[in-house]
Amino acid sequence: MTEQMTVRGTLKGHNGWVTQIATTPQYPDMILSASRDKTIIMWKLTRDETNYGIPQRSLQGHSHFVSDVVISSDGQFALSGSWDKSLRLWDLTT
Repeated sequence: MTEQMTVRGTLKGHNGWVTQIATTPQYPDMILSASRDKTIIMWKLTRDETNYGIPQRSLQGHSHFVSDVVISSDGQFALSGSWDKSLRLWDLTT
């Protein structure tokens, strides 16, 4: 049995493949996306019919693809892993 799903919106902002997304129940309107463009984007979901989400911040600092990103349970920090052989801890409150 194949179940039909409906696309509700598309978030556009990266210039490379999106490699990972992260969410937290603490902040249901926030999504982080990691990409091969070496950045992480913090999105604010709007659920607007014309624009489902707005990029709030671009976290830059990795020198190669960002392959992983997670958000702390309190939504205050993000941890990213990159092909540049580094992990970066990001303060999302500043």
